[in-house]
Amino acid sequence: MRIQAKAVTVLLLVTFLAPVLTFEATAKTTTCSQKQKSAVKKHITKQISAMAESDWKAAYGYAAKSFQSSIPIELFAEIIETQYEFLMVNDGYAFGVCKNSKNAYSQIVSVDFEGAKRTLYYELILVGKRMGVVSATEVIEKPGLAV
Repeated sequence: MRIQAKAVTVLLLVTFLAPVLTFEATAKTTTCSQKQKSAVKKHITKQISAMAESDWKAAYGYAAKSFQSSIPIELFAEIIETQYEFLMVNDGYAFGVCKNSKNAYSQIVSVDFEGAKRTLYYELILVGKRMGVVSATEVIEKPGLAV
């Protein structure tokens, strides 16, 4: 199952990053308003809190419907437990830049974990009045390159 989870994660990254890259390249993006920042921060915080409590039903509930329709809750839980453990047992986190384009949002989150910082790039969408996390991708810094 772990090999399958890694294959699905790679597929997810390809599936979800293609629209993200298009979103960044073609859509007019602006800095989030204070109201948007607050909504995005609240949504991500609630999902991370649910993950920290291993409340998979609640954590999964903060995912976008499009994500839920392609990834079952059991696989979601396994991916978080095996690849995003730092979210479950973090030492705190901070919110960086928030950008928006119509009903799509991107948010940088810096997570403290075991004395190091892990940076995540979140993509969220708003459909009607429902916000959902589409993806959370770890940003790996290469020496000499700024994120």
